[in-house]
Amino acid sequence: MTDAKPPFDRVIILVLDALGIGALPDVHLVRPNDVGSNTLKHVVRDAGGLSLPNLERLGLGTVAPQSGLRVEAAPIAVHGIFNLGYKGADTYLGHQVIMGSRVPDVPEELFEVVRDDVAAALRRAGHHVEPAGEGLAALFVDGRMICGDNLESDPLQTYHCVGSIDDMPYEEIVKVGEILRSVARVRRVVAMGGYGFKAADIRRCTERRPTGQCGVNNVALGLYTSNYVVRHLTRGTKPDVQIPTILKKAGYEVELIGKVADVITCEGAHKEPHVLTQPVLDATYAALARVRSGLIAINIQETDLAGHDESAERYAACLRLADEGIGRMMAMMGPRDLLIITGDHGNDPTIGHDKHTREFTPLLVWTQGIVPKGIFMRDSLSDIAATVAEVFGVDAPEIGTSFLDDIVRA
Repeated sequence: MTDAKPPFDRVIILVLDALGIGALPDVHLVRPNDVGSNTLKHVVRDAGGLSLPNLERLGLGTVAPQSGLRVEAAPIAVHGIFNLGYKGADTYLGHQVIMGSRVPDVPEELFEVVRDDVAAALRRAGHHVEPAGEGLAALFVDGRMICGDNLESDPLQTYHCVGSIDDMPYEEIVKVGEILRSVARVRRVVAMGGYGFKAADIRRCTERRPTGQCGVNNVALGLYTSNYVVRHLTRGTKPDVQIPTILKKAGYEVELIGKVADVITCEGAHKEPHVLTQPVLDATYAALARVRSGLIAINIQETDLAGHDESAERYAACLRLADEGIGRMMAMMGPRDLLIITGDHGNDPTIGHDKHTREFTPLLVWTQGIVPKGIFMRDSLSDIAATVAEVFGVDAPEIGTSFLDDIVRA
């Protein structure tokens, strides 16, 4: 940490989960199902048009001119486009890169590989375990919940435990998820709960995919539209080389709001892992009123859930609410605050599948008095972490190239 006064007291990173603006050029080789994806363009089209006045004046339509948003002739922000900087398309991986570390190197395997070990661990803890059905690798636990592959994630990376909060306290789902986490070697275990369905519905919606994945079809279940509650139990993170932990160790405040609170490890950070957009925004306003110096990182997740639900209308509604929130955030910001907005991947609700899509994401950077300019293509989302490190004069994260030189005030 240097003795010089940082150019900003606070940096706000806002990730609009799954805000993709066009397929990466390698999708025909690595993800053929994503060919033609363009989340923002197709959401705007299927919503019959969309007005996002704050994002538009920042330059979202300018960096995505085919999206159908207003192309601002004179955007007020530094604006550009991100290549993801990691393989695949995943929130957990995307956030590791955004915070400045390489993707963690952990085993990738289907749930069926560890199924017997998971079943044994659950039985030792006193749970009743049986197969979810004939020919299914997923497990039916205590006659109430399913453990298996998460079907909305890429194969080999994520398992889930799904239960009805109408049938049991959510904490019971989390406890089973923690046992699954203790055995699983993959990056992420997701403990998922919702309302309005029963155990029989969960079992009925358990299926095997051609990828070999076996778990609950959460879209068919209606989980993502049922006041969804979630915890992400991760493995393989490298907090010591990520900007939240670097800042915390340097004495700065760090607040993680929304999904980022679950997928990023930072000891001592203030965390609020809300799912619904309005509670995320309310927590953000409170953080802006409370935090004096440091990092406020926010993830608005409902856009991603709308993509999984294959609902362009819901996605558009979430974007409208987020845009209103961005306007309020900007009004609360002072001249020593810096706002950085991006996405972590795409999730095109019109592409014909319920998984993430591998897409470019926008980069919008604003502070009072900033000199707007287009910086266009950045190689990696990790450039955000590198920029934050340079702002505060702390140790650089593991990866990333700063764009602080492009942030000039009149």
